[in-house]
Amino acid sequence: MVRTSIAVKKVTATDLRDKLKTYLKAAKKNRVVLVENRRQPPKYLVDKEFLDCLVNERESILATLEILADRDLTDRLLTLSKTIDDDLAAGRLLTTADVFGK
Repeated sequence: MVRTSIAVKKVTATDLRDKLKTYLKAAKKNRVVLVENRRQPPKYLVDKEFLDCLVNERESILATLEILADRDLTDRLLTLSKTIDDDLAAGRLLTTADVFGK
């Protein structure tokens, strides 16, 4: 997971309407456009790839937290982690190809 800062460009709804193409191009990678309007709550305009990455990262974090919340599973994984290097060196672990036949 690569850490990058998120650059936020604030614009009014009127500016967005007037320069839509410019702001659509500006919303790339970690650059987002915050559209503010007096009559509606603010909205973010984001790049699809950037949002997909955030959603995937969120799902990974939630899965990790779910594992950590299960104390028995966490203890078991910690115990296994102590022997993983020795098991790998001794060839006691199966490869993905061995397990799934690919």
